[in-house]
Amino acid sequence: MIRPFMESDTEELVRLWLDSAGTSFGFLPATFWSSLEEHIRTLYLPMSDEIVLHIDDATGRIDAFLAFAGEYLGALFVAPHMQSRGLGARMFRIARRMHPDLTLSVHKENGRAVAFYERQGLSVLAERIDNSTGCQEYVMGFRNDADKS
Repeated sequence: MIRPFMESDTEELVRLWLDSAGTSFGFLPATFWSSLEEHIRTLYLPMSDEIVLHIDDATGRIDAFLAFAGEYLGALFVAPHMQSRGLGARMFRIARRMHPDLTLSVHKENGRAVAFYERQGLSVLAERIDNSTGCQEYVMGFRNDADKS
């Protein structure tokens, strides 16, 4: 089931974010993510214009979410046990319908995520340093209207 975020989802969403980041960002120390827990709760989630959740029908638990700030897809996380099952692609299709001109950033070292977004039709538009991690990241988006089909 797809539904919008509610304040009562905050703690479960923070846990999913941290669990997913821990498996996706192996190049960053686990302490990096645990130090961001309060920022996720008090800064990143509140600054998001739209947060959309995927709820597992069997458990009623959040197993994926996406968060936007304008056209910028700031987060697309899938619970580790649900990865590689098509849920990320489904969430990305929803994101694209919501914001056809979306852009996002992904760490260059996160090759699995870079490949995922390339399969979804995104291209690297720029490269920069992520100020919070010091790592190189790609800014990705659609180059032209032909990329969006």
